[in-house]
Amino acid sequence: MEKKKKENQKIQKLLEENPDFFVENPHVLQKIKFPDINISQDNNSVISFKDWIIKKLKNKQRKIIENARFNFLTQEKLHRAIINLVSINEIKTLVEYMTKELTKEIGVDSILLVSSYQKITKFGGVFLEKEKLRLVTGNENKIILDAVDDDLEIFNSIPYKIYSNALCVLDESIFNEPSLIALGSKQKIFFKNKGAELISFFHEFIRQHLKNIKNNCYG
Repeated sequence: MEKKKKENQKIQKLLEENPDFFVENPHVLQKIKFPDINISQDNNSVISFKDWIIKKLKNKQRKIIENARFNFLTQEKLHRAIINLVSINEIKTLVEYMTKELTKEIGVDSILLVSSYQKITKFGGVFLEKEKLRLVTGNENKIILDAVDDDLEIFNSIPYKIYSNALCVLDESIFNEPSLIALGSKQKIFFKNKGAELISFFHEFIRQHLKNIKNNCYG
């Protein structure tokens, strides 16, 4: 076993030091077996290089199609939802619509208005300490799509586990405190910038709409 391990290490070192090895010796690939990427790693099933490449390309194509389908369906839903949002001219009503209706309309599990403004709860929002919010709002990125950082405690009021989130930073002038809109999902839908353009569109709309409501209704 130890001998085989050392031999594998030598082979690995050889390939790392000679990245063009298979380019110069393509015939070798015909004799090599690759793990079947569609089967659990615990399974010892192997396939030829040609089949491995074909499966890799099929998987990549499937992911591209899935992402395109996700973007198309979400775009339709989001556009319909924004038509409804435009007619709302009170922050409390807007937050209520986002948390109860918009979540269902665009297929996410949670949408929260989060702020260190002491009275944010009277609008249906979630209060969070300024120090924690600054970890997000102080970032140069105004939109963050990633796994949920439990240390931030943004979704602590939600009774179920939120796995991924899109955090959209709002202008501090709205509440004179750091604030953001947090979209959360039980799934990995916000990983790898999935739906980033749509989230960016939603972010720009809701940021400006909240500013307009604040200026028109609260001076």
